[in-house]
Amino acid sequence: MNDSNLFRYGGGAAILLAVLFPIYWLYVLTIGVSGEAGIWGDFQTLNGWDALFVLIGALEIFVYLVLRKYLSHHLNAGLLSALLWVMIGLVAIFHGFVVVDIALATGLFSAYEDALIASAMAGSLTVLFLFALVSLIFAIALLTQFSSLPTLIKVFSIGLIVVALMQLTVILGVVNIVLFPILILLLAIQFLRGEQSVEVV
Repeated sequence: MNDSNLFRYGGGAAILLAVLFPIYWLYVLTIGVSGEAGIWGDFQTLNGWDALFVLIGALEIFVYLVLRKYLSHHLNAGLLSALLWVMIGLVAIFHGFVVVDIALATGLFSAYEDALIASAMAGSLTVLFLFALVSLIFAIALLTQFSSLPTLIKVFSIGLIVVALMQLTVILGVVNIVLFPILILLLAIQFLRGEQSVEVV
């Protein structure tokens, strides 16, 4: 796949991610409002929401891979590339917790149901915290090359700092249901612009 097609597909994936992300997490928020019973019930069933969760993870990983490729064309991206790989790994681990839903829905390890759900919830929160921390470091590292960044990537970097800080507070992380898709749309626009020269502002 040539770079032009890669960025085109990356832009399409980013747009789809920006649409699906808030749909899924608003659903999760609704479950959370219903209390512990709702959360436990969600882990015990396997449905289309689980498939959507996996799809969102796959799209996010692909968008970060395309972003890595884009940055490698324009910047000294050694550290940035390494941080993106860590972010990709954390996204894969986070969305990999769907195996708990599969195990419980199929009756496997039913004797350890409560322990599995509690462990999955604790693990998910830990991974989200680590992802927010690495995202913050990535955004700051990206801004160290501020003068070499296209305008949209500059805005993305600043916005990512805000999103990461919100996520680290946990409580304010709910705001990211709106903020994160906006940042992803900025990447979509940048990708779809293709291999243009980097603007220097």
